[in-house]
Amino acid sequence: MRVIDVSGVGAAAVFLIKGKSNILFEAGMAYAADLMVEKIRRELDGGKVDAVLLSHSHYDHVAGLPAVRKAWPEVKVYASERAKEILTKPSALSTIRNLSRIAAGAAGMSWAQDYRDEDLRVDVVLNDGETVQLGDHKVFAFETLGHTKCSLSYIVDNELMLCSESVGVLGPSGGYMPAFLVDYKGARESIIKSRNYHVKDIILNHYGFVNEEDKPRIWDIMMEKLESSKNRMVRIMKECASDEEALKMMESVFHEKVDKKEQPDEAFDINALSMMKTLRRQFPEEFEEQHCI
Repeated sequence: MRVIDVSGVGAAAVFLIKGKSNILFEAGMAYAADLMVEKIRRELDGGKVDAVLLSHSHYDHVAGLPAVRKAWPEVKVYASERAKEILTKPSALSTIRNLSRIAAGAAGMSWAQDYRDEDLRVDVVLNDGETVQLGDHKVFAFETLGHTKCSLSYIVDNELMLCSESVGVLGPSGGYMPAFLVDYKGARESIIKSRNYHVKDIILNHYGFVNEEDKPRIWDIMMEKLESSKNRMVRIMKECASDEEALKMMESVFHEKVDKKEQPDEAFDINALSMMKTLRRQFPEEFEEQHCI
């Protein structure tokens, strides 16, 4: 098995897993899709993409699908049942298109916006604990809720773990992006669950391969960063005069050094507001005397 980063723009957005059958992990952004397809074509040299594994249904993971389907019409897309449902909703498809437009503008890149919404679809549903044979690759799927309610992680050929964002997002220079949009407690469970699978290599979403030095402690590292980010966000929310003020502070703490081509400010703000709601819902005792609106 050979694994190559084929992100159209930036790095660690899309990975190609080669073999007699070829699998993509994620499909990337719409504005980067043509460049991604070019990289894949060069790497496969006449071969085809057989399958796409989606970790979840957010725009920066699915909006490249139409370009992949155009290049390889027989490709099959795998994801959770909930992801399949979301990608049939007009409101979700509209949000994906709008955020794709904003991302293209933030990256300073053009995007024709002419893809078909119906190409953002899941062909095959995978359930928690299900194994599927994709050509010469055996793929095991397991739920890792927390970032979304539709998040899956995968293990390929019993040796490579492809993680969803629920376990957290490391930055290239030691930074960290909290990602527990809908369920902080679920994110903790996802880290614990991932720890129980012993694999040779681990790819963290938006980061890439975990290096050999960090691998023995990676789940301790991710748990420590999750808990510290939660504590930092709670402090910010309790100190703020309003949610708007808290959001600005969180931007400076968690998003200031993030490449806007990877995540525009608008996308971070949506995620941060969701995490704030999650913390208030799951830890009401922390906010009994706090009245931000």
